[in-house]
Amino acid sequence: MAEKISCNATRDLLPLYTEHLLSPETEDEVKAHLEECAECRVVYERMTAPEPEIPETGDEVDYLKKVRRKWKKAVVIAAAVIAVAAAATLAAFLLRPKGGPTVTYNKDSRTVVISGTSDYAGLKLPDEVTDAANLDVQDDSFHLSAYLPVFIPVDRSSEWKEFIPEYIDRTEKSLEFIGNYLKENAPEVYSEEQAGKFVDLSVRSGSNYSYSNDPDRICIELGSYYWHREELYLFALMDTETVEWPQLGYAWYLGLVLDPYYDMGNDGLDESSPVYEPYVKIKGDDKIESSEDWGIYLDATSYVCLTRGMYFGSGYESSPLSQTFFYTGPKNGSQGNKMSVFMAASFVSYLSDKYGFDKVTSFCFGREPFGVSFGTNFADAYADWSKGIIEKYGK
Repeated sequence: MAEKISCNATRDLLPLYTEHLLSPETEDEVKAHLEECAECRVVYERMTAPEPEIPETGDEVDYLKKVRRKWKKAVVIAAAVIAVAAAATLAAFLLRPKGGPTVTYNKDSRTVVISGTSDYAGLKLPDEVTDAANLDVQDDSFHLSAYLPVFIPVDRSSEWKEFIPEYIDRTEKSLEFIGNYLKENAPEVYSEEQAGKFVDLSVRSGSNYSYSNDPDRICIELGSYYWHREELYLFALMDTETVEWPQLGYAWYLGLVLDPYYDMGNDGLDESSPVYEPYVKIKGDDKIESSEDWGIYLDATSYVCLTRGMYFGSGYESSPLSQTFFYTGPKNGSQGNKMSVFMAASFVSYLSDKYGFDKVTSFCFGREPFGVSFGTNFADAYADWSKGIIEKYGK
């Protein structure tokens, strides 16, 4: 049961209560409190008492006094409305049922509906939603709609009730992290309007991955590769005409290496993988357990591509990025095309470390050409990066 409204919250809400601007539920709560609390009722009666008439002087009314009084009253009401807007938000938070987001289940549509904000990590889905087929998450900053047979990873199908709250929690924190990181580390490029947009996520098909940057929201459609969330979100924020190595490399660098809420799990490397030896040499074991570990993995993969050739892994690992389905740039061998996505992310990481995150963001967002951002040309920077990778991982 929700807590009763306090005296302080009641008095903050009284200006809106007197003007009938509260929701019916909140108005009923204030009314019930006034009926029980004599002190608050006195405050309310003073606020609603008739304003005394301004005495006339001869045949004329002191017009300026009346205007000043009305102006003062308007200022007080305006200030009260502003204060109450914040107080109402706080009161709603304090009065909402404890225990975090709410969960409902529609048996006809087999849809689990989760509404609320924060505390998703501790959310436990009830047993009666075991046969659910759809998920609908309603949050202040994003909306997630998913077809569960596509959404749930095969290797986590037995623990889907733990996976769903974890994914929702990471989604909320990841989107917030990316916006805050850009704001703090690349303020010249950061857009409050873009980062503050509502995000609409849909997981429906294993073959359709798309994003759009609409006037009031960012729409992302994912398939079973649910971890592309950050990548597509960053593509939308960049709002560029084409996606080439700077955008792909930057999205995987920020979304994989810097973002601690990235959630493509990996229990460890297989000893048969060509990346195993260089990775273990630097990391000390074969586990990939943190953002920093993913950075090492990107570099180790780049080392193998640079020294042993490509085409040993997935398109993101070792095929030229021009062959990945997100790449929309020229396919004629232009600069950067021969890198894999992991190589591009490692290269972007190198540029960020050497020249600054703000510089690499400005370039990858298409604000400045390569030479302006880094004071050098692509070929020289690429040669310096590849030399450093080979020396570090080839010892």
